[in-house]
Amino acid sequence: MAPQKSPDNDRIEAAKRKAAYRAVEEHFDSSMRFVGIGSGSTIVYGVEAIKDHLEKNPPPPNHMNWFVPTGWNSRKVIEEAGLLPIAFDSLPRETMIEVCFDGADEVDEELNCIKGGGACLFQEKLVACRSKKFVCIADYRKQQKRLLTNWPSIPIEVAPIAHASVLRELKLLGSPDAKLREHSVAKSGPIQTDQSFYIIDAPFKTLLSPLDVKNGSDGSGKDGQWDVEALAARIKMISGVLEVGLFHGMNGYEAQAAGLQGGQKPVAVYFGMEDGEISVSRAEEIKK
Repeated sequence: MAPQKSPDNDRIEAAKRKAAYRAVEEHFDSSMRFVGIGSGSTIVYGVEAIKDHLEKNPPPPNHMNWFVPTGWNSRKVIEEAGLLPIAFDSLPRETMIEVCFDGADEVDEELNCIKGGGACLFQEKLVACRSKKFVCIADYRKQQKRLLTNWPSIPIEVAPIAHASVLRELKLLGSPDAKLREHSVAKSGPIQTDQSFYIIDAPFKTLLSPLDVKNGSDGSGKDGQWDVEALAARIKMISGVLEVGLFHGMNGYEAQAAGLQGGQKPVAVYFGMEDGEISVSRAEEIKK
């Protein structure tokens, strides 16, 4: 007998799908040449929405739509949809990705994100920072006032040789229970990323936002209390760390206005809500 799907799971998947279709409707165009595709369960619906859009709105004659995956999993999703993948390092040097669609593990009120639950954070950050805009698709569980409210830890990608040293330094920063992420079958050993690196999951106290700091809160790590930007910078300084699963700082619009390429933060997050509605948080509407 086939296992029964739970009503909650059906509701979550329906929320993801509606959010994905709305995000693609508002940010994708058939004339785009390069589009980033992130990893995880939510982005499957983003690719489905893009495929439907292209079938209804074919690209101009002799135009090719190329899709930049953030890892092996997203490449498979692109290929299975009949779309054309292109590796990040095959992009023409001066070319920007026009939009990147990706999910998140948690998003705060200022659109800072935790990403990396699927172990693709380094490539996800590469693609986001090469994109004119990063558009995030998520369900209602991911929407929180502050990061590390429901999501338990920060994913950190580390060189295998350095993982023990990184764990030691994370303890000094206030994460005594940081752990190397391993396969469910113990003998399979640590999970490895597409770069053959390891992932460490590091719990911390709920993170302060940049606005909290602007309003006078101390996020410097005193008594283990950090703000998003200070903690991300401090972890990145540890020898052996490739990338930190905190997406913060500027979004694509802000980066380009400053003469830079792209930003880590989304310009908008589309949350599929439990009641079937879509809640959209846009960067330009957020109090600074």
